[in-house]
Amino acid sequence: MTPAQINNLKNLDAELAKDNLRGLWVREDALRREPAPFGKPIIWKWAKIRTGLEAAGQLITTNYKGARRAISLVHPNMNESTSHTLNLAVQLVKAGEAVYSHRHTNAAMRFVIDGGEKVYTITNGEKCVMERGDLVVQPSWGWHNHINESERDAIWIDGLDSGLMRMLRTMFQEPHPAEDVRLYNSPVDTTKRNPGLLAPPGQPLKSLVYKWADTRRALAEMLAESESPFDGKCLEYRNPVTGGATFSTFSCWVQLLDGNKETAEHRHTSSQLYYAIEGSGITEVDGEKLQWEAGDFFVVPNWSWHRHKNSTSKPALLFSTTDRPLHEAIGVYREQSR
Repeated sequence: MTPAQINNLKNLDAELAKDNLRGLWVREDALRREPAPFGKPIIWKWAKIRTGLEAAGQLITTNYKGARRAISLVHPNMNESTSHTLNLAVQLVKAGEAVYSHRHTNAAMRFVIDGGEKVYTITNGEKCVMERGDLVVQPSWGWHNHINESERDAIWIDGLDSGLMRMLRTMFQEPHPAEDVRLYNSPVDTTKRNPGLLAPPGQPLKSLVYKWADTRRALAEMLAESESPFDGKCLEYRNPVTGGATFSTFSCWVQLLDGNKETAEHRHTSSQLYYAIEGSGITEVDGEKLQWEAGDFFVVPNWSWHRHKNSTSKPALLFSTTDRPLHEAIGVYREQSR
């Protein structure tokens, strides 16, 4: 372009800006040719989380329409979330406590760190017993609350698509008008009332709990040819109604890394949030090594090269949540390996 043309273009850009307009040519050279990670990899150590929960247990009271005693894992690049779409928190319900019922547009899951036969969540009237390793799912806009009738504290992971809801400006939450928190259809555990894929004719399934004994057995029985080079022996908690992901916006996975096992390096457009159930290992993300052990949490941001390594002789177990279903639903999921 000649100097005169360059000057005329600058004048045009200035005139457009007065009316809140902008020519795309202004930023054409700056357009990204591939995704950028939302931030760096982060690890949260269990010892710090547990100390915070114990302190909150002395200060925060859970009661009717009161606060839930939960600590959120906030990425330094996010104001309120673990990633730009998903959030993880760790919740403590003390022995003998009952937490009020509410509902929200967020889909939610609870992965139990410490529970028992007398610890349960009620989801739309279904009593869901929460034992160690169980996964309880709570669909969007479903009434739910938590009750601990045991003599020991209960702890679990809360996973919600709250980052996505904030981006879409669709965050709604409503407390239940009733003060009685035991709003169940039956005092019988939902896995006994609604076993397997059984449901009354014409009515939807009420499969809300994935029991840890079944999950662990399925992992142990996986054949070698079923292993993923990227994730080892990995299973997705599938929605029994649709056959698809756990939720339409995110999914839950569990993976087993055998002793002295290292996965292939890869990256994908989705983000993945991890909790170490058992064992220890190292996850290398874009050259940064996250050394984790049982109880720790870490996040692998979108489009970040990563691989997992278990350098011990004992197996390691990881639970994770991923926004991959959302990417797949709108046709933007991509994955690379090297």
